[in-house]
Amino acid sequence: MLSHLRTLRLAAWLGWQLETNWASPWLFALYMLVKPVCGSLMLVGMFYAADAAARTGAVGPGRAGGIAPAFLPYMYVSNACYGLVGTVMFGLSYAVVRDREHYRMLKYIYISPAHFQTYFLGRGAARATEGTVGGLLNLSVGLVLFAQVRTAVDVDVPWLLAYMLIGGAMLWACGMLLAAACLNMSRNGMFLSEGVAGIVYLLSGVVFPLRALPEWLQPVCLSLPTTYWLEGMRRALMGPVPEQLRGPLSDWSKAELALMLLGTTAVLVVAAQLFWRWSERRAWKLGKLEENAGV
Repeated sequence: MLSHLRTLRLAAWLGWQLETNWASPWLFALYMLVKPVCGSLMLVGMFYAADAAARTGAVGPGRAGGIAPAFLPYMYVSNACYGLVGTVMFGLSYAVVRDREHYRMLKYIYISPAHFQTYFLGRGAARATEGTVGGLLNLSVGLVLFAQVRTAVDVDVPWLLAYMLIGGAMLWACGMLLAAACLNMSRNGMFLSEGVAGIVYLLSGVVFPLRALPEWLQPVCLSLPTTYWLEGMRRALMGPVPEQLRGPLSDWSKAELALMLLGTTAVLVVAAQLFWRWSERRAWKLGKLEENAGV
């Protein structure tokens, strides 16, 4: 147990150093603020452009009220929370590519006394810290700049902590599935995480409510655990779903969302463990841990 904790602590420290050593502390702090906020501000600009187009009829029959005002905080909060999905879930898979292709140290980490899977848990913890700080800064800027966000925010702290705890385990399990796949993908590992990121961003209801997507696509959306996590995070941060944004999960209570998320997380953890062990043995047997594709 102590060896696992030592590996976790050192891997988290190493992950943080790898993320921050390219800049001074003040410059990195500015980067952590600017990166997530700029992404959210682009979405806000798109919202106001679409709202103006809807009011003037530039994209169809004019709507006197434009786009529902509740859509702005929905989109802003969802995008801020999705930052954790990117940093943890896809950061873990990229750690495999980075350690093998760039630093060429993955094989040596594997044969060292450190626990291989615990090492990646520590790397994920470092990325989770970065994502959490970025998300908090992003939400803080939204509260300062936009009255719609200030009006909508109604934090339920106990449920927020519950969703963060369960969601952290879910994101780690998803990240380990992608990382396990990358162990045996010497050339296209980084593109796997980027492709999955785009699909999850669309299908989890980050920007568009689920009811705005085609009906045949909604069952796919409801099969993703990130859909339930983001819905729960929005409920914990903003309260009940506005009438204009109601969808397939609108009638679910916070407890039902948490139970569904807990169940899917348990399945994902078991699947991640089985797939990781198989992928690890296969990668070692075929020499994939030291294979370098020059990417």
